[in-house]
Amino acid sequence: MRLATNEQVTDVCAASIASAPAAAGAPAAANPGGGTGSNKIDLGALLDASPVRRGHVVTMALLFLVMLIDSYDLLVTGQMLPAIASTLGVATASLTGAFAAQPIGQALGGLLLSSLADRFGRKRMIVVLLALFSVATLQSVFATSATGFAVTRFIAGMVGGGLLPAVGSLVADISSIKRRSTIVGIVYAGIGVGAVVASALVALLLDRIGWQGMYVVGALAPFLMIVPVLLLVPESPLHLARTAAPSTDILGALRKLSIVLPPDTQFGEPARRLGTGISIVEIFGSHRAAFTLVLWFTCICGQVSVNLFALNAAFFHEFESIPLASYAVYASVAGATSIVAGLSTGLIMDRFGRYRVIVVFALLDMLSLVGLAFFPFGSAGFVGAIVSAGFFTFGTYQSLNILTPIVYPAALRSAAVGWKGAVSRAGSSAAPLIGAALLAHQMGLKAAMCTAAAPMLLVLLLAPVLAVLERRMRSHGAAPAR
Repeated sequence: MRLATNEQVTDVCAASIASAPAAAGAPAAANPGGGTGSNKIDLGALLDASPVRRGHVVTMALLFLVMLIDSYDLLVTGQMLPAIASTLGVATASLTGAFAAQPIGQALGGLLLSSLADRFGRKRMIVVLLALFSVATLQSVFATSATGFAVTRFIAGMVGGGLLPAVGSLVADISSIKRRSTIVGIVYAGIGVGAVVASALVALLLDRIGWQGMYVVGALAPFLMIVPVLLLVPESPLHLARTAAPSTDILGALRKLSIVLPPDTQFGEPARRLGTGISIVEIFGSHRAAFTLVLWFTCICGQVSVNLFALNAAFFHEFESIPLASYAVYASVAGATSIVAGLSTGLIMDRFGRYRVIVVFALLDMLSLVGLAFFPFGSAGFVGAIVSAGFFTFGTYQSLNILTPIVYPAALRSAAVGWKGAVSRAGSSAAPLIGAALLAHQMGLKAAMCTAAAPMLLVLLLAPVLAVLERRMRSHGAAPAR
């Protein structure tokens, strides 16, 4: 991704100001009287026409780390369940209920906190949630029972659940329409990298610092992110304009993106939400209902598969007596491919078509997950299967995450991301319960891997349905043009 030079920045800003009212999918700048005001800049068109600059890269990097922290907290829990169960004196199967409490908390957090990001600002919510997330994660260190541990995981999940909609809406707001899939995909790649970091640290540090130390690491990370986010990440310029913030605040946010405009610049008012005050009504309005329902169910399927894949350490340990550290070595190698998947999925979707990519990724993921049960542990076939599963499990999950901020209009973006995340996380809380049933009934590794692969079959079948429904939305003007 090439950065713009200073001369290019000036030229593009000037061109986008001149052509803003005619930009695809962007409303004309309006004066308070409702007419078109030539003295006001269409902020959405300006951002859509902007190349990637240094400020974009810095913001993307920091938000990438925020996603990494959120993912680490969930994935490291799944990898450490047997060790935590041993300390608390309970069976691993009984502790999977505590693991289920975390995505339930994430679901509620997404529901409750996405609307707060719309009201108080994306950046402000990210900072507040990072501080609370640090405290909530640290609570797990002091758990002395399975119930207490479940409560701490629920609280941490609820706080962390607000990060995805805040981050997703912010990064989509600052991205140009031509690069939005790619940029959102790169930031969301932090989710896959969090799994890699979790696996690597479990392999390297679990025996040295224990599971409590792993949570201390997880608590320090969000705390250390607060100052960089405060200083370097801009508030969404679209959010500022939509909430009637002073022009100086909008100009300051643009400067953090390396977009410098004259101090007397005025901005047209961007599209507002429908005014019902009820985000769920707006998400289902204007011919979006069918697409929204199918997308939610597809995302539930994708996340169930991801969460079952996260329980592989427990499956291999319980069914095949594989040491946790031994499995973590292979999981960390496989996780490296999830970095590639996270960084490249948006680019691949832009190149080959979003739904075609989802179908191919889901099919290859099914084959990879089933292959894990049939190749001997540590063999070349096993390594190939787990590396492939790492890529396509997180690649499919990534592609589904990218859809929401791309398909829904900017005025509904945070609410759409929040509700989708909440519903998919609530539905995916079934995964630990499924895992518990597999462990409690000693169903075996083949049954566990086939169960993990089954939701991907539904993703494969539903992706073409989503493609048809999106085309219908666009024909009715219910989704922004690409």
